[in-house]
Amino acid sequence: MAAKKMKLVAGHLTCPVCYELYKKPKYLPCYHSYCEECLAKLQVGSNITCPECRITSVVPSGGVKNLPNNFFINRIVDEIALKEKLEGDEDVKCDNCIRDDPGIVLCVDCGVFLCNHCHESHKYSREYQGHHMMMLKEIRSERKDVIVRPKPKPMLCEEHDLELNFYCETCEQLVCHYCTTMDHRLEDGHKHNTARKMASKQRAELDKIMEPVEKMINGLAKAHKKVSSTRDRIGSQATEVEQQIDVYYEQLQQRLQQQREDLKKELREVSTQKKKSVSLQLEQMEYTQAQLESVKELSEAVKSGSDQEALFVKKQVAEDVKRLTSDYNKLNTEPVESSTLEFGEYDKSFPIFGRLLSSEYKLLNFPEHVVKGRETKFQVVSSKHPYNKTGRQITVQAQPRTDVITVPVKDNQDGSYTAFFVANQTGEVKLSISINGEHIKGSPFSVQVHQYSALDKPNKIVNDGGRMGKPWGIAFGKDGVWAVADHYNHCVCIFDSQDQLVRRFGSKGLANGQFDSPAGLAFDANNHLYVVERYNDRVQKFDINGGYLLKFGKKGNGNGELDCPLGIALHNDIVFVADQCNHRISVFQCDGQFMHIIGSGKLDRPFDLAVTNINQVLVADWDRHCISIFTLDGNYVGMFGTQGSDRGQLNKPSGITVDLYGFIMVTEEDNHRVSIFDKYGVFIHCFGSRGSSAGQFSSPCGIACSPNGSVYVSDCVNKRIQIFSDY
Repeated sequence: MAAKKMKLVAGHLTCPVCYELYKKPKYLPCYHSYCEECLAKLQVGSNITCPECRITSVVPSGGVKNLPNNFFINRIVDEIALKEKLEGDEDVKCDNCIRDDPGIVLCVDCGVFLCNHCHESHKYSREYQGHHMMMLKEIRSERKDVIVRPKPKPMLCEEHDLELNFYCETCEQLVCHYCTTMDHRLEDGHKHNTARKMASKQRAELDKIMEPVEKMINGLAKAHKKVSSTRDRIGSQATEVEQQIDVYYEQLQQRLQQQREDLKKELREVSTQKKKSVSLQLEQMEYTQAQLESVKELSEAVKSGSDQEALFVKKQVAEDVKRLTSDYNKLNTEPVESSTLEFGEYDKSFPIFGRLLSSEYKLLNFPEHVVKGRETKFQVVSSKHPYNKTGRQITVQAQPRTDVITVPVKDNQDGSYTAFFVANQTGEVKLSISINGEHIKGSPFSVQVHQYSALDKPNKIVNDGGRMGKPWGIAFGKDGVWAVADHYNHCVCIFDSQDQLVRRFGSKGLANGQFDSPAGLAFDANNHLYVVERYNDRVQKFDINGGYLLKFGKKGNGNGELDCPLGIALHNDIVFVADQCNHRISVFQCDGQFMHIIGSGKLDRPFDLAVTNINQVLVADWDRHCISIFTLDGNYVGMFGTQGSDRGQLNKPSGITVDLYGFIMVTEEDNHRVSIFDKYGVFIHCFGSRGSSAGQFSSPCGIACSPNGSVYVSDCVNKRIQIFSDY
C-alpha cells in the first residue's frame, strides 16, 4: 500500500522537461520548478522561458545553479528514495561513514541508514539521545509501514565548502563559519547569529508576511465561488431564456398559422361575396339579353308573315322594346365588383417579432389617476435598473396638448429619468412617451384627471331624522345598498341607493343579533354584512335583512381573540379586523376560522383598515398618527404621515378607504377633516374643518366610497352622514 502511495506521489514529482524524478530542483521567478540540468538546456543567452506559463526570466549571474533550490521537492524526493530502499531487497550502504559498510539500522528520526560501527556511535552520542532505531532486516521481514522524515541535507557555502550554520542579518544571507571571520566580520558592523536561532525568528516573521496571503487566498476562494455561481446562473438563465424564446416562437408560429387561416377564411368569404354579386349581375344581363333576342326573333318572323300578323304584333313589339330599353338603360354593364384581390405585406423584409429585454424601458409610479392642477411625476427606468447609462432623449407629449403642461425631463444620472406634468382639465389625457424617438412599450398611456376641490361642500346630509346616536362605520353592498353602524344606539341602519332608510336592526346586549357599540362594517360578495362590536370583542355576520348567521372572536390576546376591535375589511373572503387594544390586525376566514396576525410590534391602536387593488393592507394607526402598509400575508411595507395639522400630516386617523381610482381617503378625528393621498402616499388634498355647518366635521370616524364614486363620511359628534359627489 505504501509503495503504491509513493508511486502516486512520485508521479507529481517528475520534471516537466525530462519526465524523471527531480534532480537538484530549482524554481524560476514564476514558481515553476525544473531540474538544474534541464534549466541549463533551456537557457538562451541570459534568459529562460518557462515551458509551462511562457514567462521569460533573467538567469542570475553565475548561471542556473544560483537559482533558488526547491527544498520542498528535494525532501519529498529524498523521502521517496528512502521508502524505496526500505521496501526493496538490495543492500543499502551506511549514510554516515566513508567506508561504505552495509547499513543494518535505520534511525527513524534522522532518516539515515547506519552500519554497526556508526550505530554504536549514534546510540551513545549526546546529540542523538532519544532517537528511535529500527533494524532494517526487521522492517523488511515484517513489512512495517515506517513513517520517516529524511534529515534535510546541509547547505554548503559555495566559496568555502562549509555548512551554512550562520545568518548575517545585515546582509540577509546564510554564511559559513569562515565567512563570519572574513567578509561578514562583527568588527565591520555585521550582525549575525546561528542559523538555528534565526530560523525560529524568521518562521514567526514569515507567518506575519503570509497573513495577507491567507486573506487573499480566502478572498479569492469566496470570489471564485461567487463568480462560479454567477457563471452557473448565467448558464441556467440562458437555458431558461432559450426555453422562453422557443415557447414564444412556437406560440408566434401558432398565431401566424392562425392568422394565415383567418386570412384565407376572410379571402374565401370576400371572393364568395364578390362572385355572388357578379353572378347576380350576370343573371340580370342574361335575362335581359334573352328577352331582347326573343323580341328580335319575333320581329324577323313578322317580316315574312301575313299583313294581319304584322299589324297584330307591331304594337306588342313596340311596347316590349320600350320596356326592354328602359331595363337596359338601368342595367349596370360594368362589373359590380373588382377582380382585384391583394395580400398586403407589412414589410418586404422579414420582421423581427421579439428581442431580449436587456435594455427595455418601463415606467415606475405612473399615475393612472391624477388631480387637476397638481404637479405629478413618474420615472422612466430600464427593466434591468440600474442601467447606468445616461444621455437618452426622453420625450413626453400629451393629447389633447392644451390640457397638459409638461416639464423638461430630469436625467437622474443613473440610467433613470424623472418626468413631470400638470393636468389643467378634468377628463382623460393620453401621454406619449418615447426614447430617442421610439415609443416605449404601452405608449400612449391613459390618465384620468379629477378635481377633488369639489368635495368642499356636501351634496346631501343623512341623519335618520335626527335619530342617529353616533354613526361610525359605513359599508356598501350590492345595488347601491349601504349600511351605517350606530355606535351609541347599538344598532345597524340599512339604506337604499336613494339614501332612504330601509330597516334598522339590533339592540344593546350580548345575545346573537344584539350589539355593544358596533363600529366597523363590511359586505362580502354574497351581500352578507359583517359587524365589529367594540365592547363585545367579536364580529357578527348577518344577511341583508338583518338575519343572524354566525359570530367569531372573544375577549383576550390569544389567536382568534380580540380586545376592543373597531375596523374591518374583506378581500377575497378573507376578513381583516383592526384589533385595537391588542395593537394588531387579526385575520380570519369568512366562516370565522382564525388564520394569522398582521402588524405585531408595528401598530399602536389601529382604528380602521382598507385593502387596495394592488393587494396591500392600509391601516389607520391612531396613536402613531400614520398609515401603515402591509402585504396580505403580513409583511411590513412602510408608512406615510406624521403627527400634525399641516397638509399631508395626520392627527388621530380614525377611518380609511380607497376610492374607485386608487386614491386613499383618511378621516382625522382631531383635525376634523378628510385627507386624500395618491396610491403612493403622496398628499393631494384635504377638506373639512371643525364645526357643524355643511362641509364641517366634529370628530369624523368612518368613510366609504359608493359604487358611483360618491364619498360618505361619518360625522360622528354631529350625528350625521355627509355625502360628497360630483368631483
